[in-house]
Order: sequence, then C-alpha cells, then structure tokens
Amino acid sequence: MQKNNELLRLEDCIKVSIDRLTIVADYKEASLDKDMREWLKLPFIEIMNDGLQVIDDSHCYVDDFGHQHGYVAPEQVAYINSPKFMKDAIRIDFNPNHGMLSEGGRWLLDLIARLRNKHFSRCDIAFDILNQPIVEKYQVWRFGVSKKVIYGQNGAMETTYYGSPNSERQIRQYNKKVEQEARHGRLVNLESWWRVELQLRGRKAKEYPSTVREMLEDFYLPDYKSLTNPSQQAMMLSMIVDPTIYASASSKTKQRWRAMMKDCKHTNDISVAMANVFVENFSRLENELQTIMNKFKIDAEEEKSG
Repeated sequence: MQKNNELLRLEDCIKVSIDRLTIVADYKEASLDKDMREWLKLPFIEIMNDGLQVIDDSHCYVDDFGHQHGYVAPEQVAYINSPKFMKDAIRIDFNPNHGMLSEGGRWLLDLIARLRNKHFSRCDIAFDILNQPIVEKYQVWRFGVSKKVIYGQNGAMETTYYGSPNSERQIRQYNKKVEQEARHGRLVNLESWWRVELQLRGRKAKEYPSTVREMLEDFYLPDYKSLTNPSQQAMMLSMIVDPTIYASASSKTKQRWRAMMKDCKHTNDISVAMANVFVENFSRLENELQTIMNKFKIDAEEEKSG
C-alpha cells in the first residue's frame, strides 16, 4: 500500500504532452531547392544544418538603431528540410501547439495546407517531471544504444541523447529548469524540472502505450551498493557518473559489465510512474493527435524510409 501511495505522489509530479510532430509530403526536388532559397528572404526563416528553421522572435524587441535585444531568445517554430533517402519530398518538424500564431507560424500553416500527400511520420511525447531531482541520475541502460552527454559550466549533466536522431527510437533527457531560466532570464520557482522526450515513429497511435512502456523499461537508476564486490561497486558507480565510459571499453570488458548490470538491483519508480501517466492521459493525447491530423488533412501512415 505504501508503494502505491508513493507512485501516486510521483504521478502527480509528472505531466505528459505532445511535443512535436513530423510530417512528410510530396515536393519536387528542383522546386524545393528554388523555393527554399526564396523562403530565406523571409525575416522569420534562417539556415540550420541541412535545412531551414522557422523562428518566432516576437518576444524580442528592436531599438531605434535596428539592434535586436531579447529577454528571451528567438524560438524555433519548425524545421524544414529535404529528407535523405527520399526523392521529391519535404519534411517538416514542428510543435502544432506552439508558435502557430506568430508570423512564421501563420506562414507555416499556409505551407502545410498547400502540401499534397501529407503523411504523419513521427510524434515526440514530452514528460515534465517536477520537483523530483533524483531523475537527473536516471539513465537509459540499453547496451548498444549511443549516448551523447552535454554538461553545463558547473560540470552537471544538462542534456543526454540516447540513440541518434535518425534512429527508430530516441530518448532525450534534459534540465528544463536550467533551459527556461537561461531563456527567460528569471528563476523558476521549482526545486527541479526535468524533461524526458520520447521519439515515436509513425505507427498507429493505439500502439503507443506499449511502445512507451517498452522504451521506459531501461530508464532507471542502478543501485551500485547492491553488488557485493567492492570493485564492481566502483565500476558501476563510474558508469553512473560518466555514461560514456562504457563505449571506451573492450568487447570482453563490455560483456563482463553487462553481466554485472544484470546482478545489480535498480530503482525505477519514476519510469513506472511516467508509463502510468501516459496510459492515464492516452485518450486525451490520441484525441489531440487526431484533431491535429484532421486540421491539416494528414494521413497517419508510417514513413517508408529516410
């Protein structure tokens, strides 16, 4: 009974939402190259990586000399590019609930409305975990999955990417409190605010609950003290402190560490609560997703490649 109450308290600290959607649509390659050059002339479009980003700078202000000052940085509304391994196609990655009222957002809505054969291909689900600082120590312990860790100036982990952006599944974990304080220049009145984002490829939405549970199974905090061997405890603690250390080991050492991991107990209360919150909110999220797809006349079909 105590365990159930603890999970209920955790669930009250977790919010879940649709963060971003990715759609692909038909677009002749020659026309897209030409149009992207024209779009760059618009004040709310910039070059980013191998594509363009639509930005919202409405929260910034410009002085009489044309210098832009911002108490918040320009925010990305969407990212547009030509998907690799796909011919005559355009990919748009955007948050359908954010930035749509800005000048760039209205332009984006008009662009999406004119696209033909639009297909929903990816959905990012965001979990906001409030006042549970222990989640900073949680990691995805799925061997063979790449990890990219970004540390802040104080040496603390601020962002971790599990899996590449082009992989079938990716998990992103970052300190939302630090990000929001840096963006808005004011303190956030929370003990901690971490965000965990799950990248879900375009399957049928009804498969999402089981997919989310599966992705969160390996998101936990190992209890290194549960190991009886002091050297194993030290090695396990090292892997917790520096998630990249595993990649530098030999194949034989990795095999030994994987066996050690199986013997190590772990804490997963937060990931269990996250899965429960997703299931509880699934009807709402599914309705929101269907409303968005109906609004833009998007088909819920999985992207074939790219």
